[in-house]
Amino acid sequence: MIFHDNAPVYAPADARRQSGASSIHQANKLQYKSYCDKLRLDAANLAGDASKTFFSADAQINISAPFDLLSGSAGMIDTFFQPLLTAMPDLYRRTDLLFAGHAKGGDWVTGHGHYVGSFQKDWMGIPATGQVIFLRYGEFHRMEDGRAIESYIFVDLIDLLRQIGRWPLTVASVGEEFFIPGPITGDGLIMDLQDASESEKSVNMVFDMLKQLYTEDEAWRPYWHQNMMWYGPAGYGSYIGLEGFARFQMPYESVFDPRRKGEAMMTCPVGSDLDLAVKGHFTRFGDGNYVASGGWPSHGGHLAKDWLGVKAEGQMFTARVADWWRREGDLLVENWVFVDLIDMLRQLDYDVFDAADVKLVL
Repeated sequence: MIFHDNAPVYAPADARRQSGASSIHQANKLQYKSYCDKLRLDAANLAGDASKTFFSADAQINISAPFDLLSGSAGMIDTFFQPLLTAMPDLYRRTDLLFAGHAKGGDWVTGHGHYVGSFQKDWMGIPATGQVIFLRYGEFHRMEDGRAIESYIFVDLIDLLRQIGRWPLTVASVGEEFFIPGPITGDGLIMDLQDASESEKSVNMVFDMLKQLYTEDEAWRPYWHQNMMWYGPAGYGSYIGLEGFARFQMPYESVFDPRRKGEAMMTCPVGSDLDLAVKGHFTRFGDGNYVASGGWPSHGGHLAKDWLGVKAEGQMFTARVADWWRREGDLLVENWVFVDLIDMLRQLDYDVFDAADVKLVL
């Protein structure tokens, strides 16, 4: 979302390596789609089997706050799926983005969409309302031998609280809040083999654009269609068009004091708490005209201006972030963004659940 490194982001392989990697990616896509399909068709009966088949028994599953870290398929079933299915017994999952790639020495699959169900019983202390809920998710899985061994999963619980009328922030959203759709083109499930040169073009365009995000002349603008869509997490909101995105981007950059760290820059002292806390991106890859990237956390700094209703007192904070982009020709058109705002605000001593009058039960 904000930072990236200056190293080459896509290194074309020779034909033999590329062919082998493509076969692995295609096999991983099929395995991941099978998992997604089971959650779409019959989550109540198949979530357990789907999880045992897809996640390795000792997978490290990083999941946005308040879950933070689950262990293996059993952890995903016991801590996430079973309580969620008790709360929403008619649950199913919509998948709007699904693709794969190689990065950071690993093979990855990624997805984005919504869990959908009628909220019939309390979940983690969040009170049931009986209404239909769309719980947005985004996820990345590093695969080995057809199973996920390392995962990063985002779920937008602030948006859930918004839907049930328990807005947890002391200020209104920075942008517009609404249901986050899939791609305008309806082609986000990329099951076919993609042209490697198109993947390379996509990922390099994204990271060239990211270099320009924090520039006084807003040099990021030429990379985007004039009617771009930026779909953000609840609290940040969503924006249409260049002017809409500018309304968010520059104010966000201004909340940091000079001590910062991201993969493209570091102005904090080496060995400082911030330096040690920011781990950078765990993956970034392209697949045709789509790109995905995630960091856990990707960047951080110290709060220099009030943000999301929190008073600035120089507090250190980091951001767990994920992005998915769609390129059309020579322009970026759509960007789906997750930021673990519950974790970020927790670092700033603001408890989202207390603010929503929810006694959290995990």
